[in-house]
Amino acid sequence: MNKKVSRIMAAIESNYQVKYSDKWGSLLQQEASRLEQYVTLERDLSGKVVYFDQYGLLDFEEKRVRISSTVLSEAPTYRRALYPRIFSKAIAFDEYDAKKLGDIDIPVSKTIEGLRYAAARRMDDVMIEGFLGENVIGDTGTQKVALPAAQTVDANYVESGTKANSNLTVAKLRRALSILQQNEAWSPENRNYGDELVIAVTSNQIQSLMRETEVTSYDFNSVRALADGTINSFMGFKFVRIERLPKDTASNNRSCLAWVKSKAQFGIWDDFKVKLSVRDDLEESLQVRAKFACGATRLQEEGFVKILCTEA
Repeated sequence: MNKKVSRIMAAIESNYQVKYSDKWGSLLQQEASRLEQYVTLERDLSGKVVYFDQYGLLDFEEKRVRISSTVLSEAPTYRRALYPRIFSKAIAFDEYDAKKLGDIDIPVSKTIEGLRYAAARRMDDVMIEGFLGENVIGDTGTQKVALPAAQTVDANYVESGTKANSNLTVAKLRRALSILQQNEAWSPENRNYGDELVIAVTSNQIQSLMRETEVTSYDFNSVRALADGTINSFMGFKFVRIERLPKDTASNNRSCLAWVKSKAQFGIWDDFKVKLSVRDDLEESLQVRAKFACGATRLQEEGFVKILCTEA
């Protein structure tokens, strides 16, 4: 007896295959530290705290009587403390991930690359928090000091007329420069000793400068070059664009920061390191672990100015 085999005809679309890339891509991200080259950097630090001892200002007293007793004064000394912050991250791959991934490799190199990028961003965060936040001073390194209000350019600062909140303006730049100069923190001679005048802003602040009606055509070309990335200086400030500056969501005020390089201290206890190991306690999973330790502090409040910029 003949048996009839039934067949169902299907459209060609049912045989379409799904293929995947055999390489790992990367998402957009900040890949390197933006601030490290604009601070005073010390590597290979050790100890639970590092103290920076500073000598204060001296002044003379006028002699008003003859043959009087000598008056002795203590030497004015100060101490600034730098504490390390320790960071680590471990990524694991199962022992059978390589087999199950098929034609695509385990992304070990991409993991190491991503961890390096993440470390660079975190180091920038440590510097931003250290320069804007509370620092530790005193003989025992326990007294905390904040950036004084006198070192802040308010969001509503104007040189004349009615105060109103604004983004970054030329007037605010002039005010920040004036504060640093009045504190004797900055003068053109500083550059002769390798010092720099730096300001950290986001792209929002650069665009704000381009919209300033006060800016002349020459200044506009300079600011446009800032936005294009072809130059990085304006009004004596070395501009550093970084999108990680803190923003108050209630007021929409972004905290931008201007400083003198020699007064911004960044220390590294343990530079970025990666270790690959097979975890026998986790069924021979592959572990990719990275770590680093660093800290940041102002060496002197007078060398910093916070500029509040209201973003639309």
